[in-house]
Amino acid sequence: MKNKLIRISKIISHSGFTSRRDAEDLIRKGMVKINGKIFTEFFIKNNLIKKIEVSGKIIKKSKTKVWLFNKPSGYVSSNKEQKDQKSLFRLIPKEIPRVVSVGRLDIKSQGLLLLTTNPSFSTFLENPINKIKRNYIVEVKGEIPREFESSKNQTFIIDGIIYSNVKIQIQGKIKDKIIIDIELVEGKNREIRKIMSFFGLKIYLLKRVSFGPFRLGNLKPRSLEEINNKKIEKYMDKLGFSDENNIW
Repeated sequence: MKNKLIRISKIISHSGFTSRRDAEDLIRKGMVKINGKIFTEFFIKNNLIKKIEVSGKIIKKSKTKVWLFNKPSGYVSSNKEQKDQKSLFRLIPKEIPRVVSVGRLDIKSQGLLLLTTNPSFSTFLENPINKIKRNYIVEVKGEIPREFESSKNQTFIIDGIIYSNVKIQIQGKIKDKIIIDIELVEGKNREIRKIMSFFGLKIYLLKRVSFGPFRLGNLKPRSLEEINNKKIEKYMDKLGFSDENNIW
């Protein structure tokens, strides 16, 4: 889209050069040039941009990149480690550029985690208003409540928090464990664990297998798989997301 007002710090952040906040500090310090001239504003029309330089380095126009990652249990999704908690980012190869994770999984959970160079795409996917479906396989022990026997989307109110559009399907049993498929569109903090605990069910496995159009498939634990650009563009179009990485 021509003549669209865009935030310069977003472009710098999406390039992998630095974070958006640090990019704004560099703009204030006069370290950013647009078309060879120092630029101290935060917004500019995209059709006016020919070249961006930050601290003497040319920022190259780059397309959004997305990786599938099969997160093992025992790692937190944050890039900050606390006490004895290990970050999954220590498992990411150094050649992978600066990325953010999409839709965190707690330390005991495993399965599909998306990594992307585009923070705006991450925010879009996580925003409940966009109703992006996330699917999980859960193994539990306990007595299945009648509420789980409905195939319709359900709403649960637990400790004053509303969990809506939850779809639960019982798939069967493996020995003494019950296999459940759960579909969410909100992904609130520890949503599945709180629902299972509320009904007296103990979780033995919580694994995400899809996030929107992205599927875990046969990806092995701790493994990465990069999604090709054509597929990313197809998914973005399907989801209704406009990629700001490609508007200048």
